[in-house]
Amino acid sequence: MKKGKIIKNWKILAIILIIITSILMMSNYALKVSDKLYKKSEKIESDSYIENINQGTIIEQKIIAKENNFNRVDIDFEPLKQIDNISGKVLIIMKDDNNNVIGSNTITRNNIRENTIYEFEFKKQKDSQYKTYTLVIEFNEIDEGKEFFTVKILDNIESDNTLIINGIQRRGSLAIQELYFSKTRQVFFNIIEAIITIYVIGISIYIYNKKDIKIENIFLSTVPAICLLYILCMPTIKNHDELYHWYKAYEVSIGKFATGIEGDELGTIMPNSLSEIATDNWETITYEDVRESLSIQLEKDSTRRIYAETSAVYSGMQYIPQGIGIFIMRLFTDKVLLLAYAGRFMNMVFALLFIYLAIKKIPFGKKIILFMSYIPIAIEGFTSLSPDAMTISISILYIAYILNLAFSKKEHFISTKQIVILTVLSVVLALCKIVYIPMVLLMFIIPKEKFKNEKKVLTVMLIAGVAVILNLVWLGISSIYLSHFREGDSSIQVKSVLFHPIQYIQNCLYTLNLNGGSYITTMLGEKLGWGELINVHSIVPCTLFILAIWITLSDESIKNKFKTYQQIIIFLTISAIAILIFTSLYVQWTTIGSDSILGIQGRYFIPILPLVMLLVGSKIKLYTEYKEETLAKTVGITGTILQICVILQIVICHL
Repeated sequence: MKKGKIIKNWKILAIILIIITSILMMSNYALKVSDKLYKKSEKIESDSYIENINQGTIIEQKIIAKENNFNRVDIDFEPLKQIDNISGKVLIIMKDDNNNVIGSNTITRNNIRENTIYEFEFKKQKDSQYKTYTLVIEFNEIDEGKEFFTVKILDNIESDNTLIINGIQRRGSLAIQELYFSKTRQVFFNIIEAIITIYVIGISIYIYNKKDIKIENIFLSTVPAICLLYILCMPTIKNHDELYHWYKAYEVSIGKFATGIEGDELGTIMPNSLSEIATDNWETITYEDVRESLSIQLEKDSTRRIYAETSAVYSGMQYIPQGIGIFIMRLFTDKVLLLAYAGRFMNMVFALLFIYLAIKKIPFGKKIILFMSYIPIAIEGFTSLSPDAMTISISILYIAYILNLAFSKKEHFISTKQIVILTVLSVVLALCKIVYIPMVLLMFIIPKEKFKNEKKVLTVMLIAGVAVILNLVWLGISSIYLSHFREGDSSIQVKSVLFHPIQYIQNCLYTLNLNGGSYITTMLGEKLGWGELINVHSIVPCTLFILAIWITLSDESIKNKFKTYQQIIIFLTISAIAILIFTSLYVQWTTIGSDSILGIQGRYFIPILPLVMLLVGSKIKLYTEYKEETLAKTVGITGTILQICVILQIVICHL
């Protein structure tokens, strides 16, 4: 190897290591400030506070530690923020059972005027359980003519602790919360951190040094491993609406492709234990809850009618992968949680298979498909029980297959087999969500010369007709479930669109102006999960946004690819889907009289993102000196590195 190349390789490696180190530093700090490494005593809110605080007032609070690794107390002060006539300093000391000082700090009013809780950390006490510690708060340096701020107190409860103010014992205790450091959580975090860091560094070096690496091989060497880590780290039931998707997936696994209806009752008779993996506090579920849920067994004799609610409106076709996984796992175990994870795993297998085929099939823009596979909210769909996995992956495969038919030079005519495949893909896509039906318009970009006897319009109309009819049939069935939780609002909203179109357009534009930025950031993975949102903040969506622009403008393979009529069809397809997304959410979720349209989420726009990138990239003629292979490697390495931030944030939220 030449000296110049060695130096260059070391520079790239250094850049990768610096970026990864920065992400790890950020993630470890996020862990520290999250308080997830602590087990906390019960927090009791209080509006009472100690009065008559003067110069030299000393408060002592005896604390009997409940566990080992006593490390912090959170003290609830009363800052009296709106009062200016307050000053002074407070000396806070913690003493152990031998009266040795194990921590001290001095604070002023400004430390806590914006946040009443002061986090007082001291030296970790490894063998602290049942030992007595003394918290001392001493008020000093009052300005003449001013008063001290004070500390809140719990004066209406019985307490084993002893509160002493200026040598006089008082009833009650300070409004404090004890925190005990959890070594188990720290070790678990460090293990996940080490696994993903070693993997990312190793695979990044491999991709960078591998000559003539194909894009589909970059996909295979990175995305499946990332998805497995998502499955491991994201507790089940924590993805978007996953509890209801779990019910629907189990329905399909027992052969029920539509939720049961008996008179006025909706739902399917299923084992009652299906709902037991969703704990009472499932919105803030932890890994400890997951561990405890492993013991729950599938009790087939104890059943009840379970209604999948919002998921009932989805066609059973979208849950076939999950149903297959659950069915197979049910042959080997009766553990409910393992059945759910089997459904997740099979959902991931199907989604990744479709995307892999899309990368193989698409004649140009392969890097765009590779980029799509690194979007965190898309990966969440792939690795959950959500039908989003089917919707996103089939949409990408559908786009790739049509482009292959339109631009492939291997075959002059579209065969009967290809027409059948196109019909099946169109039907599956139409049954995913009605809003994506306009994607069948993409068939018109296929040149008429590709069809035998040039009967393009007739063939396309027949395929589209079959897809639309089947979707309408399912829409008629699902309307029963929709009306169940919309209470007749939908019909009123439809009339509003038809009779007041100008007002509806204003509502759409207002909504877009109000939430457009969040649609982009959430589409690129700013927030994950359901209930307790996993916020990865700006680094991931901003980096992916820049990467998307760079791919779009730099990919030479898509320059000038589309003729004018093809560009118009793609633009109309994108516009029609966007309009349907707004309209469907206006009809289904928006309450009557709302100023904006409710329920729109960035992930709904993921299926049309490849079309947007292809259309823009074909129009803008920006040429770069970067090689196609370099671009592909950059996408793979960058997309993989970003997952460190996402996965570690998932872990932090569930410790």
